[in-house]
Amino acid sequence: MADAVSPYSKHEYSSGTHNNSWANLFELIPRGVRVLDVGCSTGNFGAALIKEKGCTVVGLDTNTADIAEAKAALTEAQVIDVTVLGAVAGLGKFDVIVFADVLEHLPDPRATLQSLHSSLTPNGFVAFSIPHMGHLSVRLDLLTGQFPYTETGLLDRTHFHFYDRLEIDDLFTDGGYTIVDKRPVVVQYPDSWLHDRLAQLGLTPDAKFFSLMTETESAVFQYVGTAYPTSLESMRQSVERERPMPNDEIIGYVQALIDEKDRAQERQREAESRLADLQQNLTSHFFAAVRNRLTRHWSRN
Repeated sequence: MADAVSPYSKHEYSSGTHNNSWANLFELIPRGVRVLDVGCSTGNFGAALIKEKGCTVVGLDTNTADIAEAKAALTEAQVIDVTVLGAVAGLGKFDVIVFADVLEHLPDPRATLQSLHSSLTPNGFVAFSIPHMGHLSVRLDLLTGQFPYTETGLLDRTHFHFYDRLEIDDLFTDGGYTIVDKRPVVVQYPDSWLHDRLAQLGLTPDAKFFSLMTETESAVFQYVGTAYPTSLESMRQSVERERPMPNDEIIGYVQALIDEKDRAQERQREAESRLADLQQNLTSHFFAAVRNRLTRHWSRN
């Protein structure tokens, strides 16, 4: 039975956004380099690298339907299982190997990372994005005793592994890499919404709770970064650059929705007040008209 196009094929790159994994990965990849996109799906991300950065992009995936479409979008696209030892040896060297939300799908990502050292150029690196299982949405699900798998996203049912920040560090260390850039993709919930959600569970958050959520990066949805093969020289020279939690467009968008809700509620209150005034005036006019009519009737009689 032939493969159907995967649900990941719907993901598209947009140059107008910043707080998502593809936008951050795109920023990390230099112009004009040779890229291996592991788990490329239909090639949408690689196509953006080719069009906007002049890169050469070779895409790999195990889904034949996705690769059939990727062939038209990328420099080259092949059905190859990267977990098979030596499977990519014939593809040459790459300046960047991209794992965009892919490592968590592999049975043994440490072994896969180790096997790809020989596929990197001397200054080559791995660019990655990995879902963060410490995100608040997962914590809230667990509070209700649930762990609901989904087709895509944090709880994608095809994930072999789940990562927090420290586990990501261990993954690359064990794979023989040093992370030199790591930045968060943030999905923040409004405090008012969180109060309501916890109240449904009989819980009341206090300042200590919100402080703990901040300290443990509960708003981080994904981590995006770069990792270089570890050597004594790179270990001495590289210092991991942690990016601050961004005051990004998603937080701004959520706040805008809250503000719009407040404005809508105020408009509703004003409309209800005007309606009440109109009803009162209408009632007054009605009774005045009835009184005048009765007065004229009585005066004639």
